[in-house]
Amino acid sequence: MLRAVLDGATYDVVAAAHDVTRTAVERRIKTVAIHLAGIASVDGLNINGAAFVRRLRLHREALHTALESLEPPAAATARSIRILNEDEIAAGAQRIRRRSQQPLEDLALYYMLFAIGARPLEIARLEVQDYLDVTGSVRRLSLMRAEVAITCRARPLYFRSGRLDDALDAYLAERVRRRAGLGVEGQFRGLDPSSRLFLSSSGRGFEIVPYGEAGQRRFRCRGIQETYRKLLRYAELDSVTALTARHTVADRLYTRGADELQVGLLLGIAERSAVREQFPRRQPTLDELTRDLV
Repeated sequence: MLRAVLDGATYDVVAAAHDVTRTAVERRIKTVAIHLAGIASVDGLNINGAAFVRRLRLHREALHTALESLEPPAAATARSIRILNEDEIAAGAQRIRRRSQQPLEDLALYYMLFAIGARPLEIARLEVQDYLDVTGSVRRLSLMRAEVAITCRARPLYFRSGRLDDALDAYLAERVRRRAGLGVEGQFRGLDPSSRLFLSSSGRGFEIVPYGEAGQRRFRCRGIQETYRKLLRYAELDSVTALTARHTVADRLYTRGADELQVGLLLGIAERSAVREQFPRRQPTLDELTRDLV
């Protein structure tokens, strides 16, 4: 992270690349920079100055050299990350269907999380036209538009899940019946293409508000976050969050032969190293490796 900031990246860009918050990035970078300032001979950089990005970049070459001289960290113990199988995801959907007061939208939101691996804020920003074409057919190969993606970089978006199709078909048909976000009859299934794909209880989509200092592209959507916490609680998926759902997507992609570049492209992470750090490839057990060899 420090190397990226030294090379010109902002805290927001680094946070998006590593799938963590801006505050976490700032805290980690300051910790490492202060450590370097205390142990390395970096002329003109004191512990107080280490906390400021401008001062860090003035000493970019010296800090890169100091980073290279650090002892490599001990090998980290593999993190215990719950990966869901298809039966667990399906069972969670059944529980949501029984418990939700708006099961059609909630099921579509739930399956969306596991079908495309997008972040909740990105899902909240999706529009009808991102999922449907003008004829009303599903856009199997769509685009996560730059204004939708947290990283502000467009990336491919694939809608290839039958379960998601069924859930969204039912939900969008209900929207038409409720006359929520209608457009021109005969186009986009009668829905306004620029309306949000998912509507909150307000009927206008989940509220997304900017925060932070002027000029920063930082946004929060409490509504979608709270909705996903509720859905995963309904589903009785212990220790599962929207982030760990992304781990399930990454694991399934690895199992199908994807490399870090492909996983990063689909999940919106530019650096291979960040993909390896955030979504490590799960090593199969010997039992899995030796099952039905012939």
